[in-house]
Amino acid sequence: MKTINRILLLTDFSDVADHATAYTKLIAGQVHADVDIMHIINTPVDWSKLPLEKEKLYPEVKAEIGKSRARLSEMVMDFSKNDIEAVESLVFNLGVENIPKHIDSDKYDLIIMGSHGSKGIKPFSIGSNAQSVIRKAELPVLVVKAAPAIKTIKRVVFATTFEEDQRSFYKNMLNYVSDLKSDIDLLYINTPYHFQETEEIEKMHTLFCEAYPENRCNKHHVDAYNEERGIKYFMENTDADIFAIAKTDRTKLSGLFSPSLSEAVVNHLDMAVLVFHI
Repeated sequence: MKTINRILLLTDFSDVADHATAYTKLIAGQVHADVDIMHIINTPVDWSKLPLEKEKLYPEVKAEIGKSRARLSEMVMDFSKNDIEAVESLVFNLGVENIPKHIDSDKYDLIIMGSHGSKGIKPFSIGSNAQSVIRKAELPVLVVKAAPAIKTIKRVVFATTFEEDQRSFYKNMLNYVSDLKSDIDLLYINTPYHFQETEEIEKMHTLFCEAYPENRCNKHHVDAYNEERGIKYFMENTDADIFAIAKTDRTKLSGLFSPSLSEAVVNHLDMAVLVFHI
């Protein structure tokens, strides 16, 4: 059974949003998924309840809405040319921007969005904060910075500590990777603060992977000062297409699933990062 059936693409029509669009085309085409394209406009009043005769009081907002609708229609047509079913969604936001409140987690299987580079995830030009999606959205989020240099996603690297609570999560993640028909590698970062000898790492790997075929548990481990440095080193020296990481809201001694590490990896890793939530 397919896992990725409907993708939510968040766009603000910027260059990085265009990169996210390119990844959406790639993945939707690869897994035969439908796409919802969402753009959010901040309005000074509740636009959905504003009488038509009063819209003329806000000419700049009205002009922005017109341009946004035209851009969304162009994007839908472009997806259609690539044999991908897509629909548009223009959302009016009143008050403080909070993208997750506009996302129906039961409706989508994956969120794709852009990030503005190594200086960190900047707010969308429409005023929302992309970090809030990573922190609050209950769905997997793929964050990209550059247009894909590939035609298909062939290899995914997943960072793990081989802990018990990751087993069910990993099984779920395998469903996503299976849709993509990609290979998957497990990456363990061995740090001085939680140092494990190679023999112990091997035992953890064997126990963690006992329920999975060997080609679904290719293992790698890197010795590094901290998890972020180890991840960055490995990913810069491998041919993987996507890096995947899971996070919880609770603090773990390993720190691997902390929101701060997940966001640091997204901020500083040049490749596409897929963030899952346990």
